[in-house]
Amino acid sequence: MKISSIRTVFLILSSVLLIGGVIKGQTMVSGCVADKHTQEPLVGANIIIKGTYDGTITGEDGCFTLEVNERDEFTIVASFLGYQSQEHNFYTGEEEIVLNISLKESSQSLNAVTITAGSFEAGDKKRAAVMSPMDIYTTAGSLGDIGAALKTLPGTQIAPDDGRLLVRGGDASETRVLMDGVLASKPYYSKVPDLPTRGRFAPSLFEGTFFSTGGYSAEYGQALSSVLVLESQGVAFDELTSISLMNIGGELSNTWVGDDRSFSAGAGYYNFGPYNSLVKNNINWDDDVESFNGNLNFRQKGENGGLFKFFASGDYGGQSFWVPSGSGDKLKIDDEGGTLYINSTYHNALSEKTIVKLGGSYTYDDQRMVAGMHHQNTREAVSEGKLKFITQLSNSFKITWGGAWQKSDFNEEYQQTGGEFTWETNFTDHLTSAFAELEWNLNSRMAFRPGLRYEYSSQTEEQKISPRAALAVKTGDKTSFSLAWGHFYQAAQTDFLKYNRDIEMQKAEHFIFGLQTGDLSSRLFRAEVYHKEYDHLVTGEYWSFGEFVPETNNGEGYANGFDLFYRDKQLIKKTDFWISYSYIDSKRKFMDYSEKVVPEFISPHTLNVVAKHFVLPIRSQVGVTWSWNSGRPYHMPGDENFMSRTAPNYSDLGMNLSYLTSILGNYTIIHFSVSNVLERDQVLGYRRVPLEEGESKASLVTISPDVRQFMFLGVFISIN
Repeated sequence: MKISSIRTVFLILSSVLLIGGVIKGQTMVSGCVADKHTQEPLVGANIIIKGTYDGTITGEDGCFTLEVNERDEFTIVASFLGYQSQEHNFYTGEEEIVLNISLKESSQSLNAVTITAGSFEAGDKKRAAVMSPMDIYTTAGSLGDIGAALKTLPGTQIAPDDGRLLVRGGDASETRVLMDGVLASKPYYSKVPDLPTRGRFAPSLFEGTFFSTGGYSAEYGQALSSVLVLESQGVAFDELTSISLMNIGGELSNTWVGDDRSFSAGAGYYNFGPYNSLVKNNINWDDDVESFNGNLNFRQKGENGGLFKFFASGDYGGQSFWVPSGSGDKLKIDDEGGTLYINSTYHNALSEKTIVKLGGSYTYDDQRMVAGMHHQNTREAVSEGKLKFITQLSNSFKITWGGAWQKSDFNEEYQQTGGEFTWETNFTDHLTSAFAELEWNLNSRMAFRPGLRYEYSSQTEEQKISPRAALAVKTGDKTSFSLAWGHFYQAAQTDFLKYNRDIEMQKAEHFIFGLQTGDLSSRLFRAEVYHKEYDHLVTGEYWSFGEFVPETNNGEGYANGFDLFYRDKQLIKKTDFWISYSYIDSKRKFMDYSEKVVPEFISPHTLNVVAKHFVLPIRSQVGVTWSWNSGRPYHMPGDENFMSRTAPNYSDLGMNLSYLTSILGNYTIIHFSVSNVLERDQVLGYRRVPLEEGESKASLVTISPDVRQFMFLGVFISIN
């Protein structure tokens, strides 16, 4: 039976039950709850029958339906965190009551001023939304990748040879990615040297992104530099079939909608072989990139307004190519593997003032890599369970507290061709954490947020306490200042612990001062100044087969800088553009560095200009992105001074065109994008290749984009 038929039967049965309920004297109360000032729907507002435990919560559209069995007078109480509650009195003599409620923000509400230091948000209607899923898809050069689009925001490094987020002096391992507040352990596809990777998750899965470049909440840990929290979509309202046809592959997905629930399934196949045969590559491919992926997505609303989410995704793929070995020969790298990720969350209201959120995730990653004579098979499983409570103590105080447990199982097997040398390692780590954070609204223009986080690692037997605090002062209707400070710890990555289990957690201390004025509906300006201190960084040396082996935690460093961001939707009609600039002064002694120097992944100056213009007569959007950064440092073997040379500046101009049309009456987007429009010969940097004879004999490998100019063509069809 089709879902539509099931829904028809359900509606008929519901009508019969409703008539029966009316005969028995029941009263149906329905309506919507919205912000009195903006008229935006309030999702998750509490609707309670006063003096009872009966009630519900508003849905994604801010609306509700409640059955009242009382035969006498009753009172409906509507409340929402940060708003003044309302009471409405009724009699059960009426069979149906329609109640539309407008709640006014409390004069002491934390929503009157938002703590924004170090944070960019999208999806929270009360904050300055910076990047939506549509922003990500239509940003030229992003190719629908969340990380690539976020790199047009200040505080990040462009790093076209990496693909992951590098934030304010931190390397890629220092950013933690979460989905619905729960860990996503392997958010990127496998990474091989000098080639960019991309995120596993499609932007369309999410309704908002919280991207913190520092000073983030005590709820989040195990990240020295930043956190990216992806908030997934709720229950879908429309059945939809999506077909994506691209010059690198294709995707197919379908969404089924039932009563207060939705289920989606999708699959994709990618093969870069046909494309690589038509364009000039800087990579000598042996087997082109080929991969498969699939995902399942289930959403269910509860009887009292709760929401259950389940998401599962898996992928499998491989590639092989030849690279310079540094000794004049070529080395073949063969990479193959797959990843499974499962995420499930549930939230509901325990009372009028308390919300509980439960979540869990599981990641299993199996990767096999062959580099010349070296064969490596790595398997890693990471599980996390999390519990969080949010309680509005009063109009001035809200407390968020909870804890999490994380388990990591790591196993790796290594052998050389012919079995001359074999090696295997495995270990398990249990990480326990607890957090508490108070949001205190001193008045309508000042908010203070102190927090404390506790973490314990069974592997290193360390206990860490991280104090954090943030303050915001609103100086005008659209202007505020923010301060943030905190301690942040992160356990060594598994690639380090597999060689040395005594490596301790690394530490960073953040100081941030920020200014924000305006709003996203017209124009927004943000400026931040920051200082970071690094301590207990991992140091060691590279072995002859290219693997880094950690020895101690005697590294240190710092990062100072400022970020500027301006976005305008008003200056030019039908045009949305933003400009971001970042300056950073950073030095650190870590890895195999002999002294404190600028790391090889740091560009002191980074500039991004993004513009999107909608051409109404031809139903098209034209996008342009220009990215520029100053050269990254590198070390020439034999130089007296370490990391004293600088690579050329990087500049890339990307463009895209999205044309809106229809195919057989179905909504269709034809999207074309091209990178490096000016066809510059890009040099991203240089990588040292240590040889067995030692550093004096090491050589350099030039790092260039794998494709000089990438052209993407896609046709996206939505069948509703």
